[in-house]
Amino acid sequence: MSSFPGRERDSERASESGTSLIEFTLVASLLFTLLFGIIEFGLAFRDRLTISNASQGAARVGSSLGDNDESDFEVLKSLEQSLGTLANSGIDIIRFVDVFRANSSGNPVSGCPGTSCNRYLYSPGFAPSCDWNPCPDPSAGYSGWSWAPASRDVELPGLDVMGVRITFKHDWVTGGLLPLPNVQCDGTAGATCWTDDALMRLEPQVFAP
Repeated sequence: MSSFPGRERDSERASESGTSLIEFTLVASLLFTLLFGIIEFGLAFRDRLTISNASQGAARVGSSLGDNDESDFEVLKSLEQSLGTLANSGIDIIRFVDVFRANSSGNPVSGCPGTSCNRYLYSPGFAPSCDWNPCPDPSAGYSGWSWAPASRDVELPGLDVMGVRITFKHDWVTGGLLPLPNVQCDGTAGATCWTDDALMRLEPQVFAP
């Protein structure tokens, strides 16, 4: 029998405290990782949902206008209104928008930019009438479309399918604390972008006899 029972009990309590501290550290690390993950993906989902709704609304506008020269201009105005709900009106998120004629797979017929795709860079303040470069405002004399509205097929049974693709970035709140893929979309090596597509068949405006 030991002649120092008090010291043994102190040693046992110290050992138990150390074990508890290690266990708490492990559990807390997992909980904080889970919490940060929920926050990260929640914010990313919010932005993606906003952008998806914006692209769908813009495609509906383009579908209804068909071959009207105002088509792309009104598509971009619709986007401006919807994207205004993003942080800083999406200035640090949206890179560019493609308005294109889609093939049967939903992709641009000739790639973007291309002969059937108009690309607009998001540049707030670029023009008095819109925040895009170029600003396809026909009232200001713009006529530089690759896919001119007047060339769009709005006659049955053809009918072009319009695609609106928004290319955007996403900044992770944890700043690399979690092993999440880069979505900086800044053109540097290894950087990637997110996109959201909306497809809409143009409404018929010419009916064959």
